[in-house]
Amino acid sequence: MRIADQLQKGIEYIQEVSQDEQFYLSLRHAVGALIPLVIGEMLGYQTIGLTMMLGAFFVSGVDIAGTFQSKAKALLITTALSLSITFLLLLAGGQQLLILVLLFVFIFGLAYISPFSLRYSLMGIMGYLAIILAISMTGRFDTVSQILHHCFLLLGGSLWYIAYALAIHFFTGTRVITRRLARCMKQTTHYFQQRVALVEPEVDHDRGIFKLAQLQQELNETQESVRELLFSNTSLLSGRSSERRRYYLIFIELVDMHELAMATPIDYPKVRDLLHRYPEYNIIREIIDKIHNEIHLLAEVLLKNKEYNRPLKLQEELESLERHLIQLKQDAFSDKEHDEEAYHTLKRIELYLHKQLQKVEVIQNVVLDYKTYEEDKEVTDKEPSTDLSTTDLPQFITPNPLNWGSIIDNLSFDSSYFRYALRTATTAVAGYSLAHFLGFQNAYWVLLTILVVMKPGYGATNKRFFQRIFGTLIGAAIAYGLYLLDPTHLASLAIFGISLTLAFTYVVRNYVVASSFFTIFVIFMYSFLNREIPSMVVFRVIDTIVGAVLVIGSVRYLWPSWEYQKFPLLLQHSLRDNKKYLQKVVNYLFQGDYDEKEYRLARKQAYVNMANVISSYHRLSDDPKSKQKGAQLSYDMALLNYMILSTTTSLGIFLQRHPNQQFHYKEFEIIGEGIHDNLELAEYCLKYSSNSAPESKVAKSEQIEEASEALSKQIYTLKEQLGTRDMPSANPTDTYLHYAHFNYLSRQLRWMLELSRSILNRAAYPERYTSASESVDAETKPVPTHRGSA
Repeated sequence: MRIADQLQKGIEYIQEVSQDEQFYLSLRHAVGALIPLVIGEMLGYQTIGLTMMLGAFFVSGVDIAGTFQSKAKALLITTALSLSITFLLLLAGGQQLLILVLLFVFIFGLAYISPFSLRYSLMGIMGYLAIILAISMTGRFDTVSQILHHCFLLLGGSLWYIAYALAIHFFTGTRVITRRLARCMKQTTHYFQQRVALVEPEVDHDRGIFKLAQLQQELNETQESVRELLFSNTSLLSGRSSERRRYYLIFIELVDMHELAMATPIDYPKVRDLLHRYPEYNIIREIIDKIHNEIHLLAEVLLKNKEYNRPLKLQEELESLERHLIQLKQDAFSDKEHDEEAYHTLKRIELYLHKQLQKVEVIQNVVLDYKTYEEDKEVTDKEPSTDLSTTDLPQFITPNPLNWGSIIDNLSFDSSYFRYALRTATTAVAGYSLAHFLGFQNAYWVLLTILVVMKPGYGATNKRFFQRIFGTLIGAAIAYGLYLLDPTHLASLAIFGISLTLAFTYVVRNYVVASSFFTIFVIFMYSFLNREIPSMVVFRVIDTIVGAVLVIGSVRYLWPSWEYQKFPLLLQHSLRDNKKYLQKVVNYLFQGDYDEKEYRLARKQAYVNMANVISSYHRLSDDPKSKQKGAQLSYDMALLNYMILSTTTSLGIFLQRHPNQQFHYKEFEIIGEGIHDNLELAEYCLKYSSNSAPESKVAKSEQIEEASEALSKQIYTLKEQLGTRDMPSANPTDTYLHYAHFNYLSRQLRWMLELSRSILNRAAYPERYTSASESVDAETKPVPTHRGSA
């Protein structure tokens, strides 16, 4: 039975891989690169076909999801880079010193731009491949005309692939958007499920938070890619207003569902203890499970045009939950000892579920094109209202991070990008020189290993180090075994074509497997060059181990860049944008000043920077123990900042639900100003590494405490005025609504005030929250005079 289960899981895994977007992308890359070789083989021009294949291979890596314009630009720039590198290195010929100089310059430049974005990283990798292939061919061309002829064939292969990729993009561009949107739908529901899992008693809280943070980071990345594909002026949907609006509505609802999820209670240990004492929790969990399954089904309908025959029906569960809550409310307000907090918590979750279900129904209608529910007027009329116009949408796309300003600003040893580029170039040149000096037959394989294993962070590099070695050993063993079967020329072509496709497929999912297939591809490509495979296998393994060892030494000791040094700056940026987002919400609370575009832009930027902070903490936890300085403090700051963002989101949603009501109370304004001042002061302390902040930035603590006390008295007075008659099941009285709204806002603002105080204390006095074993590197700070937070 166990073997059958494992076999079934294996089959499901293969099906999952074969249906993944990365598989289609890999298949496209491999087919586009191999077509010139196949045609060359058929016409009897093997060498020409192989060279054109390499030219196509040079640019195929940057053929990823994106707008037509961004893809065309990336393909052309990569072509120019690869051909320039190839021509200059081949022209240098046997002049070893000149080759080393060119290697350093090229590798430094490519490594310098790689960390800016995924597309630039892929450009760097394609440039590295051009370097390796050019180095492997130095000395084979006797004249400049031969070099130009070789480069001309490479250019032909590159131009072929560019035409091939853009043609496919033109005809399947909407399919790319559909796949990415379906992935966003599935990731959103996974995020919901993880939030529910955090209140399960058997789930470890810290690990659960890490998982939630990771899912949020992945979701933010997918949302960014969808924005680029959907909102750009150059999108293939720009001329198809109805189809573009269809996708736009789905995405906006998904972003709002994510926002609603963030606004749910986040004090998980407390909520865990609270919810499991009430039967309503089981109803809530069942409803969330059904929402999860429904969104998954709709994603499959959108992606594969599957038949939809299972409409979501939750009316009975919602009615049952509402009846339980009505009784719980009456008990809470009639019995002083009854748990009123449990009622408020469960009621907030019920309201959250109702709102989420409305958004699910909108997504249903859009995905199904209103065909399934056209008879149900109550459902089909539920379209989202938004003040955003299509001219506003491009503003939500993250601008290109690489510009002359960012290039110049990072040209110093203070920049981790600069140190990474310098470390990569130095190690690569030193490794190639060492291999050449020791007489390695394929010294450029050492160079290749260094370039693909070296990453900006220690943790990622260390992980890639082991993955590369294991993958190479496995791939070499498989390649040698296939060689012993004495495959024909055609079989060898099939082997390295299949291995290339699978290598690209697994490069994101499992790098050990990807490295194995890349090794098989390289070794069998050498069979086309009539070189002996057994010797290639041995040299490939030795060169890989030498290159990987050099990398792991240099990343630790050669201009290292540790994450604890970068974390404060990312946290500072996140605090800054959280503060801006909070300011939009506060302006709405106190002044009724609401601009949907500005609100959504501020929210999006706060989410992106929060994801950067979470990602930074994950990298910090992968660094050596001796370099995880202030790890606990960093964790606390990231979590507190996340709570600030969640609470701000919760306030924003509340205010949008009550657009015509006034909540301008003096006490709220005083506390709101205190929160803003605390965050501003914390940002100041992080920016200047000093807890000696200007007096003008510190709010009066006494005034805050008086406002908080006044709120407590008003809440108590309002509650005393309530009677059982004020709480009917269907139409609550104005007195109860006033109490509920006032109580909710005061709780949220005071909770956020405590969070802002905790952040400020840690930013101003990190030594108080850091053990001696993980002390933070910093200049000695002057001991400030006594200052209280707001």
